[in-house]
Amino acid sequence: MSLRFTRIEATGFRSLRDVVPRRRGLTVLLDEEGLATRDLVVFFTLLRDLAHGQLQQSRVLDAVEGPVSLALGVQDDTYTVELRRFPDGRWRVVREDLDLSAGIGVPFVEPGAFRDEAFLSTFPPGPTVRMGDSEAAWLGELIDRASRTMNGFLRGFRVQPAEGFDADAPFLFLEERDTDLPSNAVWNRVQSARAASSRVPVLLCTASVALADAFDVEDVLRLG
Repeated sequence: MSLRFTRIEATGFRSLRDVVPRRRGLTVLLDEEGLATRDLVVFFTLLRDLAHGQLQQSRVLDAVEGPVSLALGVQDDTYTVELRRFPDGRWRVVREDLDLSAGIGVPFVEPGAFRDEAFLSTFPPGPTVRMGDSEAAWLGELIDRASRTMNGFLRGFRVQPAEGFDADAPFLFLEERDTDLPSNAVWNRVQSARAASSRVPVLLCTASVALADAFDVEDVLRLG
């Protein structure tokens, strides 16, 4: 079964207030102004930098002053992180949680114990660490597995043109900038996106009303 986005939420990015991913694995975002698309690129780029442990090297927050809070749900597991710029000019992680669909909430950052890098970066993709046979060990393995999955998911982010479908990507962020597509191109985009969404989550951002109209209405999120 394909993974799916279950939550995309951010404060500090005004245009993302109304972005609610569809439940079937395919979300087509009709964004005629391009503002939400731009902020989604920043959203996922920042999460990717956090997963790599590269907050201090990230440039996506250069123009941001206030606190930023990001929440991403994948298959009902939700990763939430809050970042704040301190007087020394450095951004730090002031809150970081992983809430699992099994009903387990894991705070990675204790109150007041701010971090220069996300704790999620310490769970690189790979095999789950074996911890023993006790109930506590089982819970630890569950958290480890979910954290490694989330880390690998975020590390795989990159923007692709709408006609590109990288089979190795953990999810597809597709951008279609052309607003005057020929009918055969519209058909190809629709069929390729639907097929890909059976394997991985697909988020297709487009300024083309004609392209958005060619998808099922329940797959389309129209902004503005």
